[in-house]
Amino acid sequence: MRSLLTSRIIFSFLLATTIAGCVTRVWTTAPRRVGIADGTINSPIKVHMRDGSTVVFTRGAHLSNGAVLGIGQAYPLLDDVNFKLRERVPLDSVVGVETFEGKALLAQSTALSIAGTALGAVGLAALAIAIFGSCPTIYADTGANATLQAEGFSYAIAPLLEHRDIDALNVHMDADGIIRLELRNEALETHFINNIELLAVSRTPGALVIPDQSGTIAMLSDIRELSAAHDRSGRDVRAALAKIDGELFASAPALVDRAHVGDLDDWLDIEADNLPPGDSVAVVMKLRNSLLNTVLLYDGILGGADAADWLTSGLQNIATALDVSRWYTRTMGMHLTVDGAGNTEHARLGDVGPIAFREVAVMLPRSSHNARHIKVRLRFVADDWRIDRAVIAAGVARPSSRVIPVARVIVPTPARGGPAAVDSAALRALRDADDKYLQTVPGQRMTLEFKPDARLRGDTAVTYLIAWQGWYREWIRGDWLAHPTRAEPWVPGDSAVSIALSRWRSKREGLERAFYSSRIPVR
Repeated sequence: MRSLLTSRIIFSFLLATTIAGCVTRVWTTAPRRVGIADGTINSPIKVHMRDGSTVVFTRGAHLSNGAVLGIGQAYPLLDDVNFKLRERVPLDSVVGVETFEGKALLAQSTALSIAGTALGAVGLAALAIAIFGSCPTIYADTGANATLQAEGFSYAIAPLLEHRDIDALNVHMDADGIIRLELRNEALETHFINNIELLAVSRTPGALVIPDQSGTIAMLSDIRELSAAHDRSGRDVRAALAKIDGELFASAPALVDRAHVGDLDDWLDIEADNLPPGDSVAVVMKLRNSLLNTVLLYDGILGGADAADWLTSGLQNIATALDVSRWYTRTMGMHLTVDGAGNTEHARLGDVGPIAFREVAVMLPRSSHNARHIKVRLRFVADDWRIDRAVIAAGVARPSSRVIPVARVIVPTPARGGPAAVDSAALRALRDADDKYLQTVPGQRMTLEFKPDARLRGDTAVTYLIAWQGWYREWIRGDWLAHPTRAEPWVPGDSAVSIALSRWRSKREGLERAFYSSRIPVR
């Protein structure tokens, strides 16, 4: 089992690709026609209906005259045994289409939570209008109410891309020494979660403990504000980056409007002075992505009738998948270069997703030993980031951490009724990074309980971080199939980004308002 997991992690590293905030699979770089013209879907699909039922087409299907055609097995809500044959499903009755493997995943088992499928319980209207895309989300009790803390493994878009994420948390321990987190599936996706655990780090007074760009925990000290910060358009943006206050940096609208193939980038030039002796620094940021990547995914990659086949065939060709990986790594994310330390890129921060802000440290060399001044260029596709704070940390340490496993999983409202219940199958699936996965579907939530060592109780100088691992599968919306936004195969490159940027500009305000108000309610 461990060798399989290791191979997944290695492959995930090689395919360090993907569109932030909920994408699915990897796509070939060569133009391939996979049924766009005639609407043929060769892959097995599950068609999720507005009434909570599911129609399974194990041999694929055909899109014609606003309907999915084929030999389908229709299962009622909460029934995976009894079915009726169905040959036609109108697209206007479809919530989403999910691809699935025609055979069992190699050496992988899945635990179905007693939460069951919640599709029929969360409200058909909410499902019908949902455009919210997110990976698994974690909420925590901060002492007042449950607040969004993190979205997990944003780039794990397929089984072979499974990886581990680490996010710092703001949590409240109750009088019995228990930390409770709420795991939610608020998106039209199926999540396969391998492992969740807490990491406890004792920090020195005044230090900040967060992950770096590679997911390694860093303890940061001697944090100072920037002495200068300007974007590509020449704006002084130091005030917007000075503190966590909701005043976000975003690319200047005029610069975004001018972006085109061959020149898509914006950048920030930031500086810090009077650094103490040393060889390195960390750029510390609290940030998230805009919805640009979401538009690239929804209107571009998944915007054609061939989307289902893209989701199941892309990983079969490792060479083309690596081509996509190289393109995405070269184009997207944030690329950091230290002035005076050579012209090569010194670090890259991958996209973190559009939902939860993440605090992250990017480790960088100084231009010379004990340099007192540093200037860093942060380069990225225009309007891809929203940054709440950016500062420099001159002190960097690598602390040790203590692992706190999940102690209990509680389902507040089991799908088949009854009071809150302990879910032992979910607990077994989440305790270790192995071949067991917890599968969740839209509308589900569950409470995870952790019991830190007694020595940690009452210690205010402890930072807790969540470490979680898994992958997920995006659902193709029925409306996307009924009204495709492209007729040709999707090809990665500057042109694809430019098209997405143009569409994003045209509907940014309305899309943001709808996107952040349309999370699927959980039960």
